[in-house]
Parts: sequence; C-alpha cells; structure tokens
Amino acid sequence: MFERAVKLRFRGEAMKVPLIRFIEGPAGLTETAAFLCDLNKPMPSQALLLLHPHPLHGGTMGNKVITTIARVARDNGLAAVAFNFRGAGRSSGNWDHGDGELQDAAAVASLMITQGVTKLCLAGFSFGGSIAARLVVPLKTSHPDCEVIDLLQVAPAVENFPIGPELVVDVPCKVIFNSDDEVVSPKAIADYADIIGASVNRSESGGHFFHGKLTRLKVAVTSHYQSRGLV
Repeated sequence: MFERAVKLRFRGEAMKVPLIRFIEGPAGLTETAAFLCDLNKPMPSQALLLLHPHPLHGGTMGNKVITTIARVARDNGLAAVAFNFRGAGRSSGNWDHGDGELQDAAAVASLMITQGVTKLCLAGFSFGGSIAARLVVPLKTSHPDCEVIDLLQVAPAVENFPIGPELVVDVPCKVIFNSDDEVVSPKAIADYADIIGASVNRSESGGHFFHGKLTRLKVAVTSHYQSRGLV
C-alpha cells in the first residue's frame, strides 16, 4: 500500500483525513480515505463503507453528500472508509458499467473485514447507493463471519441501476431522497423503498444533489445512525 496524509475540503473547513491509501484493487490501484481507522492496521469491529456517485458524471469520494455522511461518522466516533471507483480521482482503471465498480467496492470491503470488521455499515449516494445494495449478497457469500448491519441509500439510482428486493433481504435499509429530484424519478425511488420495506426520509426540496440542504441531510443521517444505535 502507498499512503500519505492529505487535507480535503469538507463543507468549507479543512478536515485532516487520517490517511489516504492506495490499495491493490481489481483494476489496479484504488484510492481510499480512512476516517478514525487505518486500512493497514487492525480496525474497529464496526465500521462504515461509503460509495460515491457515478464516475462519468464527476462522482468521487469528495462528493459533498459522501463527505457529509463521512462527517457524521467522524463526529460520532464511527470508523469509516471512502474510496474512488476505478477511473475516478486517482484510482486506476476505466468505467465498467457497474460490474467492475462492484468488484472495487467488494475489494475495499474485504480488506476492512480482513482487518477486523465484523459489523459493516454501507452507505451510498446515487450510483453508489445502487452498488451498495448490490454488494450485500456477495459479502454474505464471501465473508459469512461479517454481518452487513445497515444500508443507507441517498437518492439511489434505481432506474439506470435497478436493485432487486432479493439483494437486501435481512438488512435494515434507510432511503433518503427529495421530491424534486431531477435525476432519478422520485416515484421510482419511493416504489423501490416500499418494495424492500425501507425506512424513508423524504423532503420536498433539494433536488438530487441536496443543493443548499446538506445541513438537513446531516441531521437526517445522524438521526438514522442514532436510532439504530450505531453512533
């Protein structure tokens, strides 16, 4: 692994990320950022994996929705790891229509589990929300000793990257979205949440990207994790 300390911009404040690492992934080097933990050392038994939006539309682990969730985790003592899918940020590789990106996520999750995580929370925004859901079953198969204990999806891209209800069986799910989402149909998100029996937080404004509504999102995410006893 390669590593170095960096400073990322999190909603107007310089936040020192404990460690940026480049790990070996399916497409080459995968850029990761660890909060309150170190991927090269034993990790807490409970941790969060963050999945960012579509790489071809500018999505990276520095996305403001992802960094908002990361701040909630950091501020409440929950170890978290974000990463860049192949071809995003400084990760190697090229876009692979969701299949390779699922492999990227599985590789990071596997490393976290190898380092001691036995209770894994997943959170993703848009494209990342769909990939997070698709990750549940492969992890159950490859790592039966690790339990996926929470799935948080913010405006999941359920139209372009559909998620079958069989993929998230026995995993508590929370879906957060806005009624004026201009990228993913709010009805499609609502129908999906209903089918999987997810808890829903729906607001009237903010669009797909929660412009001007990140404080509200932070409150919603904090409330969710507190209600689940995760922070």
